[in-house]
Amino acid sequence: MRNASYIKDVDRLVEQTPLDLVLQHYGLATPEKSSGEHRMPCPFNAECRDSQYGNLTVNLDSPAKLIFAHCCQIRGNLLTLIHGLETGRPPSTDRLRGDEFKAAVTKLKEINGLIDSPAPMNRKSNDTPAASPSKTSSDDPSPQNQPLRLKEKTQGLVSLWEECVVEVADMSPPAAAYFRERPWLTPELCHKWKMGYLPRNGRSLLRGTVIYAHQNEESEILSYSGRDVRFDEKWQKWTRDGRPEKGKPNKHRYVKGYHKGLELYGQQANRLEDRRLKESLGKLGLVIVEGQNDVIRLDELGIAAVGLCSNRATDKQVDKIERIARQASQGRVILMPDNDEEGETGAKDLLWQLASQGLSPMLAWSRTSHDGRFNSLQPEDITAAQWQTDILPQLQSL
Repeated sequence: MRNASYIKDVDRLVEQTPLDLVLQHYGLATPEKSSGEHRMPCPFNAECRDSQYGNLTVNLDSPAKLIFAHCCQIRGNLLTLIHGLETGRPPSTDRLRGDEFKAAVTKLKEINGLIDSPAPMNRKSNDTPAASPSKTSSDDPSPQNQPLRLKEKTQGLVSLWEECVVEVADMSPPAAAYFRERPWLTPELCHKWKMGYLPRNGRSLLRGTVIYAHQNEESEILSYSGRDVRFDEKWQKWTRDGRPEKGKPNKHRYVKGYHKGLELYGQQANRLEDRRLKESLGKLGLVIVEGQNDVIRLDELGIAAVGLCSNRATDKQVDKIERIARQASQGRVILMPDNDEEGETGAKDLLWQLASQGLSPMLAWSRTSHDGRFNSLQPEDITAAQWQTDILPQLQSL
């Protein structure tokens, strides 16, 4: 029997996950309406697509996103749909059970950005030979991120950032407001970081968002992420509404297959070799922040920072932080999380992890430090004057 609290948590996550988010993850068209029914091709049987009854219906009014496949008669909820989109086949029994259920839950968590991309579920395909029975999971290669240029399907996306709009006057109203609130995000800075607003007629599923290029240490583009330009507005409304379990907004969207937990935003070796940043590394240490904008903003202030793209660090990221810090900053690391409850919790864990590795981590700020002046702020909110008069002197005294 399944654990009741576990099932309750899964049901809650299903309710909180917009159908749009799932369909975007698989590159499918999203509903044009927010209620009623959404029809899409049946993912469970190839034969269904040749039938006049081959559509699958999703009930948008149902918290569980109940589905019904008109041709093969498959019923279920959002997890069942995810199973079909992943494997191309129906559940083995009348509903998802056992490993199939667990795999669908894992994929749902990945889509929501709660975990990094796991090994893919076994997709049924006539073109892919079955794995050898003697092959064990220990033989499978570890997850890795390949540069876009090395994959035929993604070679054309290497230059996607060049299609971004970086002049505020040419942006949509929400995007223009986003950039006006961050006047330091100049066109020159956008080009430097290979980011900007991708218009809604762009050639990527990330269109309509501010996109960021994620590069490896050799400065090759691995993937892109998209930032909802209306996130701050949605977050404030969600907070005013009492932070209901359903409807928590997502700030960033990541491309399927990109393992963000293996990388650090801003990890390019040639960037960290810049004279300004080498001086910052030598005098203060390597600064660890959460988001992309945090890295970019601190870089403009001459501060060497890398981002987790999360409020929690993975073991791979801790290993990478340790290596960079030992090479560039004599093991000194400064944590500068978002000053909210989630950021504080993640920073506490990371502080312990880094100290356990023999590094010298320090905390740049907290919700209660500096007389509470920085409570609820993020590193991207910091001004040059605040850094010079409030934060830097305290770090130099430690």
